[in-house]
Amino acid sequence: MTRLIARLARVTAHVRARVTRRRSPDPADAVTRERLRIAEELHDVVAHDLSVLTLGVGAGRVIMDRDPERARQTLRDAEEAGRQALTDLQRVAGLLRSGSATTTGPQPTLAALPALFDRFRSAGLAVGFAEEGRRRPGPVLELSAYRIVEEALVNALEHGSARKAQVTLRWQSGLIELGVQDDGGPRERLLGIWERAALFGGSVTAGPVAGGFEIRVRLLTGGRTRALIGERTG
Repeated sequence: MTRLIARLARVTAHVRARVTRRRSPDPADAVTRERLRIAEELHDVVAHDLSVLTLGVGAGRVIMDRDPERARQTLRDAEEAGRQALTDLQRVAGLLRSGSATTTGPQPTLAALPALFDRFRSAGLAVGFAEEGRRRPGPVLELSAYRIVEEALVNALEHGSARKAQVTLRWQSGLIELGVQDDGGPRERLLGIWERAALFGGSVTAGPVAGGFEIRVRLLTGGRTRALIGERTG
């Protein structure tokens, strides 16, 4: 896995240099830049997963003789962390193969949503929030869901001139559905949302509704990464 991360870093640097050299208004370059930005974010999360795996294996080895049962549980946790890291690495690799500034600091999770909503409320967008079902956390899934909600709210405020928005998260068997409905006007500019949804085999639907505009995103919570058929807007 360490070699794969290093290879992805080299590919990312190559793609960044290629896009910088071209400096073209070509829409394909906009897609590449968005995928590169997403891949850089996910790299931080995957590196954290691998740190957890390494520490778990080391701890299990140290306590194996004096506490075998605890060691077995530690190794099982490390094994699960490894599976998650591998799945996330495959997502990043697929993103870069599809056409794709180093980030620092922890990446946001769904626990950071209240603070995000407060920032938008301070900017003049009244945000409501509801969550249904049992949350099934995962660092890359949570980061992607957070960024989708963030981009949808930016879209509503800056491009739809919305004053109110309602965010809904519905956890269902095998997927999470994110909905953002606002009272703003029609707009596009959904590139980042679509790219993040595609990472999780997801779909995006967006368009005018009674009294405003709605964006609805589905993310598969399993390992599939092939995109579902959906309406792409923007």
